Amino acid sequence: MKKKILALALCLTLIFTLGACGGGNNDGGSADSSGSNTVVVAMGGGFTSLDPGYVYEKNPPVVINACYENLFKFYSNDGEAEPCLADTYEFSDGGKTLTVKLKDNIKFASGNEMTSADVLFSINRTKNLKGNPSFICDTIESMEAPDDKTVVFHLTQADSGILSKLTYCSLAIVDSAVVKENGGTDAADASTADKAQAYLDTTSAGSGMFIMTSYKPDQEIVLEKNPNYWGEATNVDKYIIKIQPDANTQMMTLSSGDLDVALNLTDDTMAELEGKDNLKGINSPSKTVGFVLMNANESIGGPVANPKVQQAIRKAIDYAGVHEICGEGTITPYSVIQSGFMGSKGERSVDYTNIEDAKALLAEAGYPDGFDIDLTVCDLDMEGILLTDLAQKVKEDLSKIGINVNIVTQAWAAGYGDDYRDGKIPFTVMYWATDYNDPNVQLEFLPGASVGTRAGWTENMSPEIGAYYDKVMAATDTDARIAVLEELQDKMYDDGPFLFIAQAPVHIGYNTRLEGVAASDPYTLDLTQINIK
Repeated sequence: MKKKILALALCLTLIFTLGACGGGNNDGGSADSSGSNTVVVAMGGGFTSLDPGYVYEKNPPVVINACYENLFKFYSNDGEAEPCLADTYEFSDGGKTLTVKLKDNIKFASGNEMTSADVLFSINRTKNLKGNPSFICDTIESMEAPDDKTVVFHLTQADSGILSKLTYCSLAIVDSAVVKENGGTDAADASTADKAQAYLDTTSAGSGMFIMTSYKPDQEIVLEKNPNYWGEATNVDKYIIKIQPDANTQMMTLSSGDLDVALNLTDDTMAELEGKDNLKGINSPSKTVGFVLMNANESIGGPVANPKVQQAIRKAIDYAGVHEICGEGTITPYSVIQSGFMGSKGERSVDYTNIEDAKALLAEAGYPDGFDIDLTVCDLDMEGILLTDLAQKVKEDLSKIGINVNIVTQAWAAGYGDDYRDGKIPFTVMYWATDYNDPNVQLEFLPGASVGTRAGWTENMSPEIGAYYDKVMAATDTDARIAVLEELQDKMYDDGPFLFIAQAPVHIGYNTRLEGVAASDPYTLDLTQINIK
C-alpha cells in the first residue's frame, strides 16, 4: 500500500472530503432481464459472530462493510485510508493526538442522527469487550467529544498505522441508542456486562447502505437496502449471501445462473469460466497469507519448539509445489511482510528449499532420525484453498527429512478456533487475512503480540525481534518506516515459529450483469460498489 509521508501530517491539517461512504454510483442502470435487483453472493464460512465488536475472521467484513461505516475507508485496494464518516482530521502533539470532525446529516438505519457520542461508544465498546479484535485499540489511550461533531483521540504513542486501523470493521460506528436498548454497554466491564451480541448477530445497527435482515448460521445472510441511507446508493436492493465454502459448488451455481458472485473459486474452477460470455473471472493477488505455526512453548510444541527444527522445516518445504496447489498468481512472501505492502522485500525464492540442509539442521537439534508429530488443521479455506490440502503438502514434504506427520482435522467452531487463539495448538497450518490494509498489521506476529502468543512466542524469547514493534510504530516518516520494516523481515527470514508458505491469489467469478465487482483486501468484496447494468 502506498502511503504519503505521515510526518507531514504531524505539522499540517489534512483535509479530505468524500460523499457517501459507500461510494456507490447509481447511474440509473436497470436490473437484469428478469427485473431482479437482488444479487446472490457465495462466500466461505468459519465465523461465529456478526457483531462489529467481535468480528475478526476473513468473511464477516463483506457484511459489516455493507451495513456499517467507519471514520475512514479504503475505496480502492491499492489506495490510502480516506475519510468516510469523518469530514476532516488533524494530527498534533507529535502524532499522539488525532482530532476528527464528523460529516453533517448522517443518519443510522433507525433514523437516529450520528454524533460523536456514537463514535466514542462504538470504539470503547470494542476495546472493553476484550474480544479478539480489541488489540486494534491498543494505541488508543483515551477519547473525548468536545461537541457533537468532534472526536479527539489521545494515543499512547505516535502510531503510523492509526488511520488504517480506524477502517477496520470492528471499529465500525454503531447506533449507540439501539445497541444500548438491546443490552449493549461500552463500560470497562463490557466483557461481562454487554448482552448485545445476540441482537447484533441477527440484525444490524449501522449507517451503511444495507441492513441485515436475516442470518442463518452456516447457511445464509440477507441484506436489504437501508431506506434511511444518507448517501448515494447503488441500484442493488437486496443481497442474499450464501455460506458455501466449496469451490466446485460455487462454480456450478454460478454457471447455472443461481449465483451472481463466487468468492471462493480455485485455479481449477476458474478455468471453467473460459468461453462463457455471461461470466467473468478475477485472478488478483491478495495479502492473505498461509503459514505454518510451530509452537515455541516446549511444553506444547515439543520438538517444533526447537529453533533448529523450525529452520529445518523451513528448508524442507517445497515452495514451488505449494504454488501449484494454490494456483496461478501464488507467491511465497520473503518474510513477515506480504508483497504489496509498503516496505515489503518481495518474494522468497522457491530455491530456498534444501533437503540436505534440512536434515543437517534436524541432526543439530538432536533429531537425526526425525520424529512423529500431530498436525492439527481446521475446516477453513484460504481464498478457496482448503487448509487440509496445504497440511497434506506439509506432511509430504516433511516426510523427506524423517518427520512423520499425522494430520488431525478439527472444525473451527468445534474447538479449533478457541485452542488456536489460546495458544494451545502445537503444530498447525493456518492463514491470516489482513485486519487493516497496512504493514503494521503484521506486527501482531512478533513475540508477545496477539498472534505471536498463539505460537507461544513470548517477548523474552526474542527481545531483539520484539523491539521492532515499537520501532515500526514510531517510524512516521515513510523512508524511515520502510528501512525498519526491511530490517524486521531480514530478522524473521530464517528464524521464528512462523513460516509463511504462500501469499494466495484471490479467484472471483461473477455474472456480467454486474459492474463494480473487484477484489478487496480490507473487505473481500465491497458490496457498496456494485451496480446492476
